[in-house]
Amino acid sequence: MKLVYFGNKLSNHGRSKSVLETLEPLLGEFCEVKTYSNVRNQYLRFLDMLYHFFKEGLRSDIIMIDVYSTKNFYFAYMLGWLSSIYKKPYILFLHGGNLPLRYNNSKRKVDQVFKRAKAIVAPSNYLKSFFESKGFSVELIPNIIDIKKFPFQRREFTQPRLFYIRGFGKMYNPQMTVRVVMELRDEYPGIQLTMIGSDIDGSLQETQKLIDDLKLGAHIKILGKKNQEEWIELSKQYNIMLSNPLIDNTPVSIIEGMALGLLIISTDVGGVSYLVSDNEDGMLVQSEDHKGMANAIREVINNPSLPIRLQENARKKAELFSWEHIRPKWENLLYYCSDIKRGSK
Repeated sequence: MKLVYFGNKLSNHGRSKSVLETLEPLLGEFCEVKTYSNVRNQYLRFLDMLYHFFKEGLRSDIIMIDVYSTKNFYFAYMLGWLSSIYKKPYILFLHGGNLPLRYNNSKRKVDQVFKRAKAIVAPSNYLKSFFESKGFSVELIPNIIDIKKFPFQRREFTQPRLFYIRGFGKMYNPQMTVRVVMELRDEYPGIQLTMIGSDIDGSLQETQKLIDDLKLGAHIKILGKKNQEEWIELSKQYNIMLSNPLIDNTPVSIIEGMALGLLIISTDVGGVSYLVSDNEDGMLVQSEDHKGMANAIREVINNPSLPIRLQENARKKAELFSWEHIRPKWENLLYYCSDIKRGSK
């Protein structure tokens, strides 16, 4: 089976590794995969996708297209439209946590591209539930992690040692993380926060200014982007992973933190509540509520039995996202959508 997969593969440009980049070698276990595009400029990236649609897509058995809620939605719209014009079966893989808003703002275009798709895949029940309520059939296939790379570690919870890896973009709200430390520094003088990730939109400079203004330099370190092996090793020094986006879908970083034994405290936005069960395998607070997040940290530190239970449950949940569990879903779907029998071609 020949698969051409369109989406973002920008990790070589300082961005986090995308789902496409994770899936590419794994899907290659049972089909021939070509992926596009790694061009950094958004508009040139789209042109590169169009070029490879005609060069490779028309010769493929199936096309897969990542769908985001921002301007990249129009990439998916055009590629889906072209696929239908040339009668190529295509699968839409939904990613944008703000796709429900995109649907409300661009209903006609969403309907056009979604109704012609051979299948629609969502990595979370959040997006599956929303689009099924609009009349679409949606297959749930969760994001994956290589569970072997994430060894479980029990951690001490005598002081907050906080870890943040979402990067510096407004949608990830890194300044909220800083304000959490401000709330706790008098109560826990030894509190430490390390923040890693790329500067996406100038938020790094704004975050550093807030740290300076609040005189938190002794408690907060910004280390910039780290590769997966580096941040996994670094995480051994910490006990709580904070994630406080304004909108999200099913963040892989949270699954990875759960696997490692980091206690997850996140804002309850988008699909996060479908991934983290409050007070069962993590803790959830309201969006932009830094005081609520600080209170959740207090509860973890002051209740020694709580983090043990949350850690154990989180690891069990993370194991469900291993490729061993997810591969059959992708293999069955791709063969079904391409109308190719296993062992043929």
